[in-house]
Amino acid sequence: MSISEYKTSIKKLIDATNDESLLKYWKTQLEWDVEQGGEIELSAIEWQAVQEGLADYENGRVLPLKEFIEKR
Repeated sequence: MSISEYKTSIKKLIDATNDESLLKYWKTQLEWDVEQGGEIELSAIEWQAVQEGLADYENGRVLPLKEFIEKR
């Protein structure tokens, strides 16, 4: 997966939410990833998980960030 594909995936998620804290986290993460440069290598299984995660998010099948943190 190239950095361009990764950024596109993140942008899809960003466009789908209005959660300010989540948007700030994604911004920080994306900035860090871009600073690292190059491509992000994902296996076929990891890429499939990203795609499934995007589909789940777009269909509203997600845990709120607060609930996720509380379960950890």
